[in-house]
Amino acid sequence: MNIGDKAKEFTNAVMGTKEYSELKQAKTVIDKNKDLRSKIEDFKKKEDALYKGKLSSGEAQKRATELNKSFESLNSIPEVSRFVNAEKAFNDMLQKVYRQVNSALEASLK
Repeated sequence: MNIGDKAKEFTNAVMGTKEYSELKQAKTVIDKNKDLRSKIEDFKKKEDALYKGKLSSGEAQKRATELNKSFESLNSIPEVSRFVNAEKAFNDMLQKVYRQVNSALEASLK
């Protein structure tokens, strides 16, 4: 068994899921709208900066509140809401797969 070949099979299987299909469609809509794409990218940069930054708890709380307001505003746009929901569903599906693989590996080590 070649693990690289199995990884390709797994990737193709993931790409065949409804979660991937919905994420791809939602991303296509976002990518066609430069303004929305820019707003989402800006939000993600700010989110990354918050999590990577070394801020006091007060400053971190202030920025988190600002991000939450930005997210609520962005998420009120139907295309963004669809994209966010598709991302969540896709990530949830991958986490479930990871838990299944992890459980099987842990069981085989006992």
